[in-house]
Amino acid sequence: MKNRKLLLLLMLIGLLLSVVSACSKEAVEEEIEIYSYDTLDEEEIVFENDELEFHFIPETTHFYVVKKSTGYTWYSNPQDADSDTIATGMSKKDLNATISIKYNTESGSATQMNNYASSIEKGNFTYEKLENGVKVNYTIADIEKSYIFPAAVPESRFNEFFEKMDKSTQSQVLMSYQVYDINKPRPSDNKEELLELYPDYANEPVYVLREGTQEYLKQRTEEFFAAAGYTQEDYEIDAARYNVTSSHDKPIFNISVIYELQEDGLVVSVPLNEVDYKETHPIVELRVLAYFGAGGLNDEGFILVPDGSGGIINFNNKKQSQSYYASDVYGWDYGMYRDAIIDETRANMPLFGISNKEASFLCVLEKGSSYAFIEADVSGRMNSYNNAAANYYMIRSALMDISAKSDKTVRMFQEELPDEVLSQRYIFIDGNDYPEMATVYRDYLMKNNSELVKKTETDLPVAVELIGAIDRTKHFIGIPTRQPYELTSYKEALEITKELVGIGITDLNVKYNGWFNEGVMHSAPNKVKFVDELGKKKDFNNLVTYANDNGVNLYLDSNFQFVYNNSTFDNFIAIRDAAKYVNRKITELKPFNPIWFGERDNWYTYHLAKPDYYLKNMDAYAKEISDLGVKNISFGDIGKDLGSDYNPKSLVSREETLNLQVQKLSELSGKGYNMMINSGNIYAVPYVDFIVDVNLATKGYNIIDEEVPFYEIALHGLVSYAGEPVNLAEDYEKNLLKTAETGAGLYFVFMGADAFELQDSRYTKYFSSEYALWSEKSAQLYKKMKKDFGHLYNQYITDHQKLAKGVYMTQYEDGTQVIVNYNESAYSHNGNEVPAKDYVVEGGKQ
Repeated sequence: MKNRKLLLLLMLIGLLLSVVSACSKEAVEEEIEIYSYDTLDEEEIVFENDELEFHFIPETTHFYVVKKSTGYTWYSNPQDADSDTIATGMSKKDLNATISIKYNTESGSATQMNNYASSIEKGNFTYEKLENGVKVNYTIADIEKSYIFPAAVPESRFNEFFEKMDKSTQSQVLMSYQVYDINKPRPSDNKEELLELYPDYANEPVYVLREGTQEYLKQRTEEFFAAAGYTQEDYEIDAARYNVTSSHDKPIFNISVIYELQEDGLVVSVPLNEVDYKETHPIVELRVLAYFGAGGLNDEGFILVPDGSGGIINFNNKKQSQSYYASDVYGWDYGMYRDAIIDETRANMPLFGISNKEASFLCVLEKGSSYAFIEADVSGRMNSYNNAAANYYMIRSALMDISAKSDKTVRMFQEELPDEVLSQRYIFIDGNDYPEMATVYRDYLMKNNSELVKKTETDLPVAVELIGAIDRTKHFIGIPTRQPYELTSYKEALEITKELVGIGITDLNVKYNGWFNEGVMHSAPNKVKFVDELGKKKDFNNLVTYANDNGVNLYLDSNFQFVYNNSTFDNFIAIRDAAKYVNRKITELKPFNPIWFGERDNWYTYHLAKPDYYLKNMDAYAKEISDLGVKNISFGDIGKDLGSDYNPKSLVSREETLNLQVQKLSELSGKGYNMMINSGNIYAVPYVDFIVDVNLATKGYNIIDEEVPFYEIALHGLVSYAGEPVNLAEDYEKNLLKTAETGAGLYFVFMGADAFELQDSRYTKYFSSEYALWSEKSAQLYKKMKKDFGHLYNQYITDHQKLAKGVYMTQYEDGTQVIVNYNESAYSHNGNEVPAKDYVVEGGKQ
């Protein structure tokens, strides 16, 4: 009994100590160092290599880069920013900033600051030379200048100097002070608070500098006290008297930027482990070099944005009344909660570019790209400059209910930034057109990804997605339940495949969706179970055997990040295996309605799984299908969607998730698996063999002047790709023209069932997928496009031009030119007629 009491006592002591320790951690916040230079004794710091010169100006921390081959100079900031007639106030200071941030206040509102107004002008920065560049450390804060006079002192101490002043001076000094007297309190005085702040308040009046005292009054007060004999030593004594500073609750941020000149460009990096901020003011966004290379009102050029296939925003296009361009790199972070989708943005490429007169640059986001969103704007809105930059999400947050009995919520923030680096590479190009920029990007991708090599054989690539089973409501003993429903059985899949081979498709890639684990919305893919409604295992084996014997690439489709059909008998336990939002809640996702934009509460829910969970399932699935004789995997979500896990106990950042997926794709590729993905986020592209549902156009931002095939120019000849399904396209004719213009392959979605079977289901998007209605038309289309383009798929695209409004030319290595006419009337090209809504192929070795 005595031992038990002793044990309980020790446990209680341990608990109390842990509580005290926790409280101490919460209450004590580490002091943030304030950077400040001593002297600036150098006019410029210069680094150079064979290609470039980098000039750093210590006084402003601005810089410029000179391309030696042409002498063209790119400036970090507009050279005439101070004389801009459009920008006013803080907008002018933004033009001179190299960093801008957004932070959250305690009330939850977001506030912006830039490092020109809150660091450079105040001299709150340091810099150091590196081997090939410079590191600059900024303190971004509204730090007040220290004046040598007492900010808060008891009356007895105040009078030591006050009594040495004449009456006129005394009157002026008193204008800057508030007197707190415990015997003569004002209605607004908080006695307890004043006693805590100024212990002398209990015994005598205390003189406190008024909040908001203007700078000229502070300067004058400093002069009056100095004349009365007040010294630096007096100031230090008085400053230590009370534990109070006027900037105690103000936001303060330390951020370091590293500029390194490398062989193929300028690399700009921000180490996140060196970003300091107060817990009360978390940094939520960071924008680097917003105006690097910005074009002015008299410049001729354009901004390249990664919208869809690629978009061009012409300088000074007078579209400042339209929304500026902004797009999330790799789309939405599915670890972040949202209850509506009004406008979802996506950029598959982590880049942007600027072309100005005879030169251009491409900025490629190398590390931390998954946190970024690309912004671009034209002159006339906030200032006179056309600019583009990467903005990075930093500390993420979510609302959390604080009481089951209250509707109050608080905003919960991510505990800390990941120990990672943000870096972006500026590649400087002598030319000034987007095909050359795309070619440079292709070279960059190939240099950094040994898996990307040029094709040696050419053929028209065709992807055919077959829909196996969907889920529909069936009644069992009068009870409605969701059960698998056959659309394309294993036997039908075999018959369709035979027909497609029979019409002569030689590069056939069959993607079988909904073939296992209850259909399209399948359970966790750690195990493979055939769908009884689709047939027997032997029927599936016959399909596999035929595909292998006839050179058909049979891709078995699965989702891994998202778990849809969770059941008692799979290995997915949401509380254990699902990712979590910042507010600690399990990710529970719902489809959104395109009409009212909100969640469809009556449809279904699904989960975002933890990376360590689904990565194991990728291995398990790969082994299971390999045992079935298939080594082709189609990923429904990997390479398209990307989500973080904000569980504080096992945080996996979005960038870490990206790197884990890349590592797994590389492993599978190394084991001989062929892979197909949707959409085509660029980090997955080096490891895959086919990309379907590639965006061949742009989203349609009004600020964009032209959509260009930048993505396709960079990838053509390296990997097979196709746009949206031909038979599901909103505009069939335009889809085919875009396929011709961008060098894409063909993509169809088929099912063995007729469209009637989709009524009253969640899958009405497949209404135009009945194979029987498309078999003849798809065969004709294939034969025509193979005849026209079959010789081009191992070639690079060497040029792309707009010949006239609605008319575009794409050129290949052997000189073949494809002229596409989107207009309602014919177009004459080199004496040849290009019919309306059609294309012609000229030259080359057809």
